[in-house]
Amino acid sequence: MKLSLFFSIFIFYLGCTSPPLPVFPSKEGICPKADLILLSQPEIDIQTGNGLVGIYCKADITPAGFEWEISLVFQDEIHPSGWKDFFYRIYRRFRYGRTYDIESFLVRLEPDAKTFQLDLRNVYSGEQIFEEDPVVHKDKILSSSSLESRNSFPVLYINTWNHMFGEKDNNPKLTKQEIQISEFRFGSRSQLDGYFGTY
Repeated sequence: MKLSLFFSIFIFYLGCTSPPLPVFPSKEGICPKADLILLSQPEIDIQTGNGLVGIYCKADITPAGFEWEISLVFQDEIHPSGWKDFFYRIYRRFRYGRTYDIESFLVRLEPDAKTFQLDLRNVYSGEQIFEEDPVVHKDKILSSSSLESRNSFPVLYINTWNHMFGEKDNNPKLTKQEIQISEFRFGSRSQLDGYFGTY
């Protein structure tokens, strides 16, 4: 009896706690406020607890020009199947030390400072839909001109439950919420991984 109670509390702890979002000291590499991308996320994803809770950015100057590494922090990554989610979050707690889902991509600004390329390495959805299982992490470089535009902003769609991105809406029957990616917290993906790795 005591063992089963302990196990239940342990599983509850694994599934329900995460450390607070970090604040990193910024010395260089701060991304300026910019109305860059409109993120379109299925409403059902937000309602089940996978809303966007933080946007981190680290700017670099490369031989090709300005490059921003953007990391989107989602509240969770809840599998559409309840029983799969039960085991998946145990795995994620041990593997990543968090329930937050962090997805990162690169933005390479063109010389005109208005157009850009998105490097969606390991976070491109391809044709996959929201309830895809398993989801394949794909790679793609997109130009801003290949994205749909809404109110002069390029739109990036979240197409899968684990937050893979694409240039088109693979789930047209799902109601969406749109989030403007414009204001950033300072921080790189390696800093985020290092922070959460301490828990």
